[in-house]
Amino acid sequence: MKSLAVLFGVLFFILTGSSVVFSQQEFSDLNIYDTVDKMPRLKGASNDLSQYVRKKVDYSDEYKIRGVEGDIWLSFVVTSLGTVTDVEIEKGIDIDLDEQVKEIVSNTSRWKPGQVNRKKVNTRMHLPVRFTLTTSERQFAQQIMSLNESGKMPLFVLDNKLVDGVVKIESYNLESVRVIKGSKAIKLYGERAENGVVIITSKIGTPPLYY
Repeated sequence: MKSLAVLFGVLFFILTGSSVVFSQQEFSDLNIYDTVDKMPRLKGASNDLSQYVRKKVDYSDEYKIRGVEGDIWLSFVVTSLGTVTDVEIEKGIDIDLDEQVKEIVSNTSRWKPGQVNRKKVNTRMHLPVRFTLTTSERQFAQQIMSLNESGKMPLFVLDNKLVDGVVKIESYNLESVRVIKGSKAIKLYGERAENGVVIITSKIGTPPLYY
């Protein structure tokens, strides 16, 4: 009789434990949804998540003089707990810029999860982040790239003064840009001009930034 009572107790524990496990599975949705009734939202990002991410990226002159522009597409999952996971670059434009965007999205927090039937669920999101050059930046990059075939930077001359490194000048202050290559460049500016010369003339002499 005692052994029967023990056996009954064991059976009751197993059945009760199974019931608890079943209950957890019933209320914990581990699926990842591509379509939801209510999309996740990042608190503080308004309705334009792409622009929010774009503003946090250091889209420096280093990228612009190389003509880096376009849309970076990435995917990620916003969990039912409001965290971000599985961030992947689906289509990139530059390995360093891609990594910046990926890191910024990975570090976002305070998400409002997506919902299906008023229940918080894991939601897969796809996001484009656009980087666009101005017309003058694009033209300048094309001229630089035409000189930079060897992987070395050309010599810069701003308002008849030699510049060490790369010069940045605002488009509104740009009078003209000329490119000189080959022996003519070397004859005018010496061996430093072996990779070509970019001659920039400004309109009003606004102080540029040097790198």
